[in-house]
Amino acid sequence: MKIQELRQLTQKKLREELSTAVRSLAATRFHVKTGQNQNIAHIKKLKKTVARVKTLLGEQPRKETNPIQVK
Repeated sequence: MKIQELRQLTQKKLREELSTAVRSLAATRFHVKTGQNQNIAHIKKLKKTVARVKTLLGEQPRKETNPIQVK
């Protein structure tokens, strides 16, 4: 998913997306190792999705607890 799409999701939906992406990443790695799947580029995409979601989950509490006012 793109970052713009992820920013529109609620925290609950982001956690669900993270869970889904992590499970899919593990399954894809397993399939590549066993030779069932040759598409290793999909692993890279899933890793980026996981990183994006984790970043957004980390950003949201910081925005609420430490508001910075720009003048």
